[in-house]
Amino acid sequence: MDHDEATRSLGRLLEREADRAQETVTELEALALHLPEKPRQLAQSQIKASHNMAKEFRELALRSKEK
Repeated sequence: MDHDEATRSLGRLLEREADRAQETVTELEALALHLPEKPRQLAQSQIKASHNMAKEFRELALRSKEK
């Protein structure tokens, strides 16, 4: 595996992870609507963290493509 191939592979992996984090957000948002107050607050914290993770993975994937 050469450097370019490894970089493309890393980019694809990062994009898949970003997609997974976004799917988690979607599922948690749907579930959070039906939770009592305290668990809903925890779910909202996880939603925010998953949003941030998806964003960071996408930024890393973009940077890996630029190099």
